[in-house]
Amino acid sequence: MSQSLKLQNCSTVSNCSKKDSRPRSLGYSAALTSKAIKLYAHIRRKSVSKKHTSGKLLYMKVSTMSRHWRRLTLPSQFVLAGGAVMLVAMILVGSWVSRRIEHAAVQNFAILAANYVESFISPLTQELASGTTLSEPAQQAMIEVFASTALSERVVSYKIWKQGGLIVHSSDPSLVGQKFTPSDDLQAAWMGDVSASFGDLNDEEDATEAMLGVPLLEVYSPIHEVFSGEIIAVAEFYERADGLQAELRNARRTTWFVVGSAFIASGLLLIGIVKAGGQTIERQRGELQKRLTESEQLVAQKNALRRRAITANQRATAQLEQTIRRVGSDLHDGPAQHLSFAALCLDSAFQENAAPNTRDDVRSSIDRALEEIRAISRGLALPELDELDMPSLVKRAVTERETQSGNSIDVTFEGPELKWLSYADKLCVYRFLQEGLSNAFRHGGVEQAQVFVQSSIEGLRISVKDKGSGFDMNEAVRLYDEGGQGLNGLKDRSESIGGKLEIVSEIGLGTTLTLHIPNEESA
Repeated sequence: MSQSLKLQNCSTVSNCSKKDSRPRSLGYSAALTSKAIKLYAHIRRKSVSKKHTSGKLLYMKVSTMSRHWRRLTLPSQFVLAGGAVMLVAMILVGSWVSRRIEHAAVQNFAILAANYVESFISPLTQELASGTTLSEPAQQAMIEVFASTALSERVVSYKIWKQGGLIVHSSDPSLVGQKFTPSDDLQAAWMGDVSASFGDLNDEEDATEAMLGVPLLEVYSPIHEVFSGEIIAVAEFYERADGLQAELRNARRTTWFVVGSAFIASGLLLIGIVKAGGQTIERQRGELQKRLTESEQLVAQKNALRRRAITANQRATAQLEQTIRRVGSDLHDGPAQHLSFAALCLDSAFQENAAPNTRDDVRSSIDRALEEIRAISRGLALPELDELDMPSLVKRAVTERETQSGNSIDVTFEGPELKWLSYADKLCVYRFLQEGLSNAFRHGGVEQAQVFVQSSIEGLRISVKDKGSGFDMNEAVRLYDEGGQGLNGLKDRSESIGGKLEIVSEIGLGTTLTLHIPNEESA
């Protein structure tokens, strides 16, 4: 009972082991399959990555070459592309012409040799018209012809062929009676043509001749029956071709020289034409670019002038409004007050009990009003500038400022008297002196200023210099509230007549204003 239990337990354990082994083998196979799939996917990714990398590198190389090509000039592109095309064309044409010349030379040489050889062997081979063998006397005669006559110096070997590639007689007795596959030249000879090849000893029956190591001309010449003219056999002979080889070499050299010279000359001519055209295109392109740049500059200048004109117009309008306000204020505060006082005095001046000095007060008020009106008028209307020369005009402006301010002004003249100044030029000079001297005494805080007038054929140069407080050049200048022109107004006025205003100032060191008016007649 114990033993049966042990067997039963062992059987149970064995069954259990068998049951457990099956899942383990299935899991192992699944793991192997998963690893294989992963390995295949990895290899696939590497393959795709390599293809992508190689494709990317190829694309980069093509892109780089394309960029380099686009950077080349038109003549350079023509030289490279045209040179490659012409080189290929020269090789093709040269090879074709060389082959044609070689073929023609070989054929001519072969025909002459065939006619010469046929005159010897045709009478000895007439019996082949009715058979496939030569008689003993005919064979002996053939041997003597090729051994003792002039043919011995030219022909190194020969064969007599019958239809089907059969050799009936040969200088090499071992070939007699053998059959070979007919070559193209042999078949052409059976068609009645004399065919030849130079240096082509690749046929099976040419082994002996190929071992000689000398240049040979292989000629196939049809042998005709005397009476009927039918082809009864084909004579194949190998003739020494040292002279032909030299002639072909010279022909090739001459052919390549002529073809190469023609292509090189035509290529150089075309390159010269394209280069000249390219230079013309580049020159025209440069001119067009220059004109385009000039046009853009003109447009920019036009826009700048338009903006400056608008700005100058705005400043002139603002200046006019300020002047009108100042004149209105001056008239209201000055002459209007005096006239109002005179009007009040007139009411009592004609009464019986009027004060004795009432009429005098009326007259005095009216005189003061007239005086102030004249002063305002002088500020608005300038003296007759057309009748003044430059020294008189400068002195007039300086004297007016000295009278108004009580300050001293030094004036220096250099150069000849100018006759070409227009009214606009004189007006600009007058306004420049008014504004420059006003700024020197009003804003510079000085009691003395200098005026330098320099005239020449090129133009007029006037400077107003003071050693006052100066100002910061970076600060924008503006119109004065009292209606003066200001530096902007002077700049606009000077530029309107083709002149230029220069301003040099430094805080604590003074200011120098310089007006340049060019002489347009000397330009």
